Amino acid sequence: MNYKEKLEKLGVKIPNIVLPQKGSDLSKYAVLACDQYAAQPEYWERVRTYVGKSVSTLHMTLPEAWLLAGDNDYKKRAATMEKYLSDGSLEEIGDGFIFTERDTPDGTRYGLVAAFDLEQYDYFPGSDKLIKVTERTDITRVAPRVEIRKQASLEFPHVLMLIVDKEDKFMGMLRKETAVLPKIYDFDLMENGGHIKGTKIESEELYEKIADVLYDIFLENGGSFSFAMGDGNHSFATAKCFWEELKKNLSPEEQKNHPARFCLAEIINLYDPAMPYECMNRLLTGVCDPEKALSEMGLDVSALPSLQELQPILDRWLEKHPEAKIEYVHDADTCEALGKKPNSLAFCYREFDRDSVYEMIKNNSVFVRKSFAMGHPYEKRYYLEGRKIR
Repeated sequence: MNYKEKLEKLGVKIPNIVLPQKGSDLSKYAVLACDQYAAQPEYWERVRTYVGKSVSTLHMTLPEAWLLAGDNDYKKRAATMEKYLSDGSLEEIGDGFIFTERDTPDGTRYGLVAAFDLEQYDYFPGSDKLIKVTERTDITRVAPRVEIRKQASLEFPHVLMLIVDKEDKFMGMLRKETAVLPKIYDFDLMENGGHIKGTKIESEELYEKIADVLYDIFLENGGSFSFAMGDGNHSFATAKCFWEELKKNLSPEEQKNHPARFCLAEIINLYDPAMPYECMNRLLTGVCDPEKALSEMGLDVSALPSLQELQPILDRWLEKHPEAKIEYVHDADTCEALGKKPNSLAFCYREFDRDSVYEMIKNNSVFVRKSFAMGHPYEKRYYLEGRKIR
């Protein structure tokens, strides 16, 4: 097989990336994933003040903190995408992968931005598709996001796609091969997000090497999966649902290369030492009597069951108490502090074994939704690379 056939087999496509025009202030353009700091709206107010009227992904996406506060003006975001494209603020840079180097307090993390074939993915557990889901998908969270995607001309996903590469063959090869190539961006991310560099890969020689190493890793892992969902499971599921609806009105020929058939994501290594893994913590708010609630659930916050056992207990209790809400908080210390507020309960976990992710993938099984977090909130992916989906 040539590199095109190998990439297609693995569900990978070389994307045409959209970035701001040269000279743009990328420190104001790139904004953290919208699902972060949902319980801390003050973070997003700082971002709003810093960005101002500059060209920014903040004006094309909707932080969940604002959504929770009643902002659901998706048409405004879609109109901003069209404006940026028409006035030249954003431009396509041509086909190519983007190799990323992200400096964070935990070290330098490496990734490769690519497009992924949604025909090779399904969000249902036990699927025979090559791109595997790792956590149970809450389908109720997907439907409203599909409506947003219907209006959007661009996607700015925060999806992290995992490869299982204990020997670091893939990123090690990319570090070596891109060392002498020019950077297309090199700047500090806002709000202590670290520093990021990007290198465009557009030579057939490197395409061959990328396809060969990815295919070798695929075979070494048994040939049953090519990638697994890391962060952004619901964003990827949204893209899948949108595509399944859209393709009903397309001919087989039209379906082959329709831009909405693919979704942009960043490949990272499950075993990258600069990417810490943590259990996702649970925060209940609107709890009238926290002690009574714990008693009803039969729980002791100082001796919690496994997260896989806890989630069904919380779900059953929440069904009986619609006045209460659940939030998923990445940082255990933050969750613990929020749990001390009135009418709140925090359920915190401080250890996570990344090998358990690999075991789940091999067994074609899934964790409960929102089981693990990759990196601290400020280390999450920032919206930077975009891609046209229509």
